[in-house]
Amino acid sequence: MGLGLGIDAGGTATRWRLADESGRCVAEGSAAPLTGHLFSAAAEERARQIVLDMAQAVMKAGRPAGIIAGITGLTRDTPPEATMRALFAETFELSPDRVFVAEDMWIAYLSYFALGEGILVYSGTGSIGYYLSETKEVIRVGGRGNLIDDAGSGFWIAREALKAILRAEEENPGEGWTTTLGTCLARALGGTEWSTVRSFVYGGDRGRIGSLARAVGEAAQAGDPTALRILREAGEELARLANCLIKRLGPRPVALVGGSARLHPLLASAFRRELAAPVEFIATDLDAALTAARLAATLNRS
Repeated sequence: MGLGLGIDAGGTATRWRLADESGRCVAEGSAAPLTGHLFSAAAEERARQIVLDMAQAVMKAGRPAGIIAGITGLTRDTPPEATMRALFAETFELSPDRVFVAEDMWIAYLSYFALGEGILVYSGTGSIGYYLSETKEVIRVGGRGNLIDDAGSGFWIAREALKAILRAEEENPGEGWTTTLGTCLARALGGTEWSTVRSFVYGGDRGRIGSLARAVGEAAQAGDPTALRILREAGEELARLANCLIKRLGPRPVALVGGSARLHPLLASAFRRELAAPVEFIATDLDAALTAARLAATLNRS
């Protein structure tokens, strides 16, 4: 039985699974974040190195007969898609017809729904509402990046938390960093000095900033009111994405997925409360990379 390689590449990490057609995972691992933002030669070279590193780990466990990769920031039928498909085919020594590359939401959607069945709302480093029709037409809302929106995402949650703490410090020195939220953030940042915060925020990428959302979740678990408010507002912002699609498509089951959606139960509660229609609500976590691996194992069929 042939093996398939499934890849779920997000802004924080790239997760891969090697599985057979039954979905049995034979190996798994992770690599550095891989995105479809191939807007420079340097970005393409970085993507090449990440794929090479991944291939070295994968090939120790087995040679895939097919690859399906869901990559954040990638749009189908564009030059970056062709570049990524060729890169995977070359690195793993496969013919291009045994490699399927799409945006990460394409793979995530098929992990939860049949084509046209439901509405997916994702909150990871970024956020997006997503629908994949029976004819494979994509309708998305949000997902425009942290510079424009990405409300309710890990990046947004981290930014709102940092803003709240820094403003509290400006208004009443000592009343920001000494809170539970401030203490959790300071531990994740490595300090409270502006030079430390600035270096963390502006010296990394959006995934690094988004990782601070875990500190907000930690503070919320401890009952910090500011953290709880931010996560409640994140749930409301994510519900707006679902409601946009419900308005356009009619009521359908809604799945709320992604690591940032699991930071605290309040987020999902606020999301569900704000839904515009009484629809089935799905909040279970499924392994998109494993779904992709199972499907990839069938790509070697002629």
